[in-house]
Amino acid sequence: MDVNEGTEERGNTDARDSTRVIRIAAVLASCGFIGLALARIAANDLGFAPEIGAAGVLSLLTIWINHRGRPMLAGVILMALLVGTSVFLMTSSEGIHDAALLTFPGILVLAALIFPRRLYVVLAALLVLIPAIVGTLELTKMIITPYSARTDLLSLVDITVILFMTAAAVELMTRIVKESSSRARSSEARFRLLFNNSSESIFVFGSIGPDGVPQKIIEVNDIASKQLGYTHAELMQMRPVDVVGPECKHALVEVLSTLRTEKYAVSECMYRTKDGSVFPVELSIQLFDMGGNRAIISNARDITERRRADGVIRSALREKEVLLREIHHRVKNNMQVISSLLNLQASQTPDPATKTILEESRQRVRSIAIIHERLYNSGDVANIDFGVYLKSVAEELCRAFGRGEVSCVLDLEAIPFEIDKAIPAGLIVNELLTNALRHAFPAATKGTVCVRLRSLGEGNVELTVQDNGVGFPPGTNISSATTMGLVIIRTLVEQMHGRLSMDTTHGTTCTIRFKLHGKTDTVPLPS
Repeated sequence: MDVNEGTEERGNTDARDSTRVIRIAAVLASCGFIGLALARIAANDLGFAPEIGAAGVLSLLTIWINHRGRPMLAGVILMALLVGTSVFLMTSSEGIHDAALLTFPGILVLAALIFPRRLYVVLAALLVLIPAIVGTLELTKMIITPYSARTDLLSLVDITVILFMTAAAVELMTRIVKESSSRARSSEARFRLLFNNSSESIFVFGSIGPDGVPQKIIEVNDIASKQLGYTHAELMQMRPVDVVGPECKHALVEVLSTLRTEKYAVSECMYRTKDGSVFPVELSIQLFDMGGNRAIISNARDITERRRADGVIRSALREKEVLLREIHHRVKNNMQVISSLLNLQASQTPDPATKTILEESRQRVRSIAIIHERLYNSGDVANIDFGVYLKSVAEELCRAFGRGEVSCVLDLEAIPFEIDKAIPAGLIVNELLTNALRHAFPAATKGTVCVRLRSLGEGNVELTVQDNGVGFPPGTNISSATTMGLVIIRTLVEQMHGRLSMDTTHGTTCTIRFKLHGKTDTVPLPS
């Protein structure tokens, strides 16, 4: 609604107010005139009865003219009738006092309500002057009536001052009323501007039943009518459950019922249009007080595009997931091929040292393949339960070395690892377990290897491989060792931004601490 529309609406409101005022005044005037005429006829006093009856008929005519949409013409005729009646009474009846006090204030109020201010001032001045002029003419004997002897200068001044003060009071009162009404209409116009230009459908529900559910719609904005295909008048005759799809009626009733305690609720449902089609909306519903009565305001946002975008995103995520699964599957298959080739090469190599190297390489490839296999079979294609993975690696290594006299103890927490952390951590455990199973226990020596994985909080993880075997040779320095396994371990720890420590007091205990995301916190490792 623009400024011109607001001005036109205020003009229409003013016209309706004027029509209502004139209708009430004309009805009162006609009742008064006809009542006076009937009273005189009943009392067999026909003096002035025809004139009063004619005035009553003329006042009825103003009602008809006003009803035909001509309030200004009806107002002018009615005021002329009242002025003429007052002048007639002043010259033919009890004098200026009764005539002025009985008719002029009504004329002033009527003029103030339907005429512009300047025209009212002119008319009020004329009305104040009429009794003064008539009284002056009576005092100078230019007009002589049976009641002229009662007119004196003091009464003339009194009535003139009274009428002047009445005219000023009426003008002031009318100005205050009009300004207040204008502010109210301006406030309402601003409210309507915001209400009807909202991008969301707004419903106001009233007549809340004992179950907390409103029984009717008491106001809607323009976008609601446009979206649902109903006119404003049609929506005002409907109930809240009439505008939702049948599958949402029960849910809407439950949401509205919760407002008795929650005062605010958000829900999604389907709106049903006049032609039977439905579309999804998000409802923001709030309970509030309106004039001492409970009412509910509901903002409905069309989420058709949002659901369509969500569907596109979900579809893209499914496609991405399928693609990642396929990648993990193919990488796992390729790793299996490499592992098989290394195993085949090892079986055809007569040199024990070379065979050992090939077996170790095959096991490293196999540890990577297991990660991709786990990711392929997991519901999460980006993270792997590293505890479950370590269990698989440990069991496979124990079977591969066939060391029945060596027991493997696993103390593993369920911690999800991303692939960039899982692969190096898995290779580290593979190297440490392989070294322990191969070198920590001489032939037929019983012992225990323990693998421990635990979370330290705030994304820090501690991984420990411990055995009670013979330990490393005296003087071994892990930071400068050149054996293949230790070089791999040291390189992978650096790649993970972790820290490695080794304790050979009782067997060998290797501890790696790292952060799942970013660099490792500078917390000292246990000695």
